[in-house]
Amino acid sequence: MFVDSASPLPISSTPGALGAGGERVARLRDAALAGPGCAGAFRWEPGERAGLLAELISGGDLGRALSEAGHVDQRTRALPGEVSLALTLALALHGGEGYDSVLAKTMPRLHGGTLVPGAVPSAGALSQARARLGPAPLQALFTRQAGGRAAGAGPGSVWRGMVMTGFDGTCVELARADALLEEFGAPTGARRPQARVVTLVTLGEGRILSAAIGAYTVGEQELVDELAGALEPGTVNLADRNFFSMRRFLAFSATGAHLVWRVKNGVKSLPARVTARLPDGSYLVRLRESDGMLTKRRRDLGERSAPRLPESTARMIEFEVHVASCRGKTRTSRVRLLTTLLDHETFPAAEIAQLYAERWQVEITYLRLKSTLRGDRAVLRGRSPDLARQEIWALMAVYNILCALAADAAALEGVDPDEISFVTVLHLTRAHLGADLPCTNCGHREQQPRQALTSAIATRPRNRTSRTRTSPRTPAERRTQRTRNATYTITITESNLPETDRSTLT
Repeated sequence: MFVDSASPLPISSTPGALGAGGERVARLRDAALAGPGCAGAFRWEPGERAGLLAELISGGDLGRALSEAGHVDQRTRALPGEVSLALTLALALHGGEGYDSVLAKTMPRLHGGTLVPGAVPSAGALSQARARLGPAPLQALFTRQAGGRAAGAGPGSVWRGMVMTGFDGTCVELARADALLEEFGAPTGARRPQARVVTLVTLGEGRILSAAIGAYTVGEQELVDELAGALEPGTVNLADRNFFSMRRFLAFSATGAHLVWRVKNGVKSLPARVTARLPDGSYLVRLRESDGMLTKRRRDLGERSAPRLPESTARMIEFEVHVASCRGKTRTSRVRLLTTLLDHETFPAAEIAQLYAERWQVEITYLRLKSTLRGDRAVLRGRSPDLARQEIWALMAVYNILCALAADAAALEGVDPDEISFVTVLHLTRAHLGADLPCTNCGHREQQPRQALTSAIATRPRNRTSRTRTSPRTPAERRTQRTRNATYTITITESNLPETDRSTLT
């Protein structure tokens, strides 16, 4: 039976007059009239969504995300668009569990706690529903829920009146499938294909503001260019040395956001000439695109007559980071930063050097997303490119919901979001959703379930954020080393630019 997408399948015209038994009979009758495969079909109406799940996932956002993605239900099914969307998020929340388990946990909450016999669809039905849904509604939902959060960032996310954000990239391991290998590619010698993801993250909250998904064969630089529009005035953005190019630095600074980007230490890595040394040990530099860089950019663009980039003034800070572990091991790293924060009195070099350490929170975001939420060493379920992208968007959407809960708990206690354990947030959210059903006798449901969950999170033991530690980074280091307490010392140093460049100091 084909229906107009705006017309819900009738559950009962007068449920209040029928009573529990009569309503059950009416639901069975209507489901039978709908045709095979539609027993228990329904639309997720506001009256049926009361509870924690409804408070965590806005039903209005679900409908709008489907509309923005151009998704229309052409046929009455047990799993229409909004339900399929909610179940895809539930699969991301319950990483490592099978379809049947997630369906059994989630469907009663979508039906408001009342199910007719056979109303829990099969795993096969959910698999087909995911294929019909595709990745676009999940991307639209993620974008809708993530948008505009930077301006309202809470404690721990602000530096000198500006919200801190960071760019970084990671790779997500996919299922072994020829279609995925052809679409995404894989590292040399890898067992599975991988997708590359670049995100813009609010540091402090750890919330993902924007993201781009591409093949492993696509570089982080190409993907981050898709995110320039997500930067906003009133923010300060941190990025590691893999992202810098003069073109990108100028384009991203034109958004009104301030940049503190690491650049490579090599003599020819920065197209700059020092124009002044400032009292705090930093430098003003003049950026000018070299002939070699112009030739390469023209070749990449396919435009032989592309004009040279305009010259621009920036500020450069160089410093050394000395790390001493509790076992007496030491190491020293040299860092060069390029920033649009030109005022050395308002933004001293030493404070900017300390600020750059906050970029590491993007790495923590990926640890939570890939190991804690998805499951350590777990691969995505989908065996098609669309399903793989769908899962990645769903993971990021659910991750943001959990970050919002952590931020609410932190605000309730007046602490930095870093102090709230993400593991605790995840476990309590799963537990509260599992218990969030109305009373079978009177239909009573706990009032303000999200507030109850937030309060429970706030009362749990907090992370020990006062510790300074060092951890092995590479796989080889992790096989022989472990995390240890350490002390960090930052020292502003002279630029290592050649004397010919530094001769223009004033």
